[in-house]
Parts: sequence; structure tokens; C-alpha cells
Amino acid sequence: MPFHYYLTFLFIIIGFYLLFSLKPRKNIKPIILKDHHVSVIIPARNEALRIQPLLESLIQYKDDVEIIIVDDHSEDDTVPLASSYCYQVVIPKERPKGWKGKPWALDQGVSHAKGDIIIFLDADTVLLKHGLEKIVSVFLETNTPLSIQPYHQMKTSVERLSVFFNVLVVMAANSYTLFKQKLTPRAFFGPTQVMLKQDYLDSATDPSVTSQVLEDIYLGKAFLKNGKRIRSMIGKNIVSFRMYPEGFKDMLLGFGKNFANGAIAIGAFQAILLSLWISAPYASINILLTSLLTQGDLLIPAAIYLIFGLQLYLFSRQIGNFKISIIFLYPLHAIFFLYVFIYSFFRIYIFKNNSWKGRKV
Repeated sequence: MPFHYYLTFLFIIIGFYLLFSLKPRKNIKPIILKDHHVSVIIPARNEALRIQPLLESLIQYKDDVEIIIVDDHSEDDTVPLASSYCYQVVIPKERPKGWKGKPWALDQGVSHAKGDIIIFLDADTVLLKHGLEKIVSVFLETNTPLSIQPYHQMKTSVERLSVFFNVLVVMAANSYTLFKQKLTPRAFFGPTQVMLKQDYLDSATDPSVTSQVLEDIYLGKAFLKNGKRIRSMIGKNIVSFRMYPEGFKDMLLGFGKNFANGAIAIGAFQAILLSLWISAPYASINILLTSLLTQGDLLIPAAIYLIFGLQLYLFSRQIGNFKISIIFLYPLHAIFFLYVFIYSFFRIYIFKNNSWKGRKV
């Protein structure tokens, strides 16, 4: 068997190592939210078309927790919509020099929060049944900063092209590896976070965090630097989101605004492991195509192709509502991933023209 066949198998094995124990939490002990001082903070910039499902899912908690929407100078109907639910809306003060938009919005929310426990929710998230109780319950197990990657709910085939981005984000966290008990988590997911207010004040206002577009990853690094352990988990059955319902253009801009940055921010060793795994689909496709073109033996090439497809499906079904057809059609997703990564790299490092929601980032 050719050497590159063995190499491709190695790349696939790295994936099983990185997500060896990937599965959602079950049987989370219920808690009574009123017994804890919790503030929910939602940064929102031009989110009128996305935020309503989250606002609806929070109605059941209005009497139990403090809910704050921070309007990050929206130019649409975000504020009237949030106000119609009678939630507290905070308009940030002028952003200081050196601060990025989202870190400043979070800081302004915390400055108004009365709770001892802070929960940050992105505007496109939705709390599932007993979601807030589950989030706080898991957090109280250790009282250490916790981040949750929401379950990705998609409605179109275009949205499902995001599978490699979804899987790589979870791989980067270092939370589901074969040796997860002995390794330090490396990434702190951005869409859902919970921490003690004091821990936020001790770490999140550091310039190494406030000046970053990927403030979530750098916040996790700041916690670790200050001797505070972090935890990360997937949010299936707890919290979900629908990232880019507007379609291809928004996906391209959204993933493109930070993915090349993210590959660097997670650290060299982790980036190498992720790079080796993401090489597997391209190697698998190349092996199969080469065999077809040369009319060689198809048994092993087809097996390699299907093994990777099955692995991708097993991982992705825990992270979002991806279809079983991904086992056979993952080349389409691989092409999209490569296109977005190249686009992101050139936009950030060559043209230095990176913007999102009307703001240069």
C-alpha cells in the first residue's frame, strides 16, 4: 500500500484523538435560579433579524435573573425590539481607544450587572428547555469560567457547508481529547460563556483581551495566565444557534472575518494537529480521484474516502443538525472551507480590509 495511504490514515486517527470523547452532557442536576444572583448579558449590533428567538426563550426567566441587552450602536430595530420585551437596554459609553466593539459592549453590560454570576449570550443563540438552569448548574460544579459551543441549527444546504468550521472550533478547545483529564483546555468559545463577575473583572479588561477581534480565545488565555482553569463543552440539548441564515455571503464574511486569525490564536501545537486533520479530506479525495483516473484498484481508496466521511458525520451530528449525506458529499464542504480560509487570509493579512456589520475589525 502506498505511503500516502498510511499518512491519510494517520490524519484521520488524529481526528479520533482530538474528539475521542465528544458527546453532550446528560443528567445535569437541576437548580433553582432564584437561589443564585445571575445576570444575563447580550451584546447586540444590528441583530433585529436574529435576536427575537433568544428574547422569546428568555421570557420564562424574567423573574429569576437579570437580563441586559447591550446595544452596540445598532442601525436597525434592535433597540425597539428588545425594549418591546421590557428587558433592560444599555447604550454603551464612547468606546475607548484600543478597545474592539464586542469586548467594550460586554464590559458595559458587566458595569450595569448586579449579579455575582455573569452569563454572556450572543444574539443568535436560543436557550433550549431548562437551558439556563443547566448552564448555571454545570458552572456551579467548579465555579470556574465555562464556555459552551451552541448546537448549530441549520435550515438550508448552504448553511451546512459550514461543517468543517464547526468541527474545528470544537477540536481547538482540547476538551474532548483522549487525554482530556491531563490536558489544559486551549479555547474558550464565544457564543455562550458563564463566569463569576469578579473573575471577569480580574481578567477580561486586560489589553490583551480588549484589543482582539477574537476576544473569546484571548479571554480564555487571560484566565489561564492568571491561574484560573477554564472549561468548555458542546451545547447540544442546552443552547443552540443559527449562525448565518442570510446565506452564502454572510457565511463568507462571518467565517472570513476571523478564521485565519483563529488558526494562529489557538497555539502552535494545537494548530498543527488541526492542520493535519483538515488535510485528511483533501488527501482522501485525491486518493480516490487518482485511482479512478488511473483505473487502479478502488477498494482501499473508496474505503479511505468513506472512513473519513463517516468520521466527519459522527463528529458533526453532535455539533449540529448535519445530514448523513455528508459521508459522501464532504468534498463540497472541503472546497468551501478552503475557499473561505484563503479569502480570510488575503482579506486580513494582504489587503488588510476586514469588516463586519459595517465596522472595521
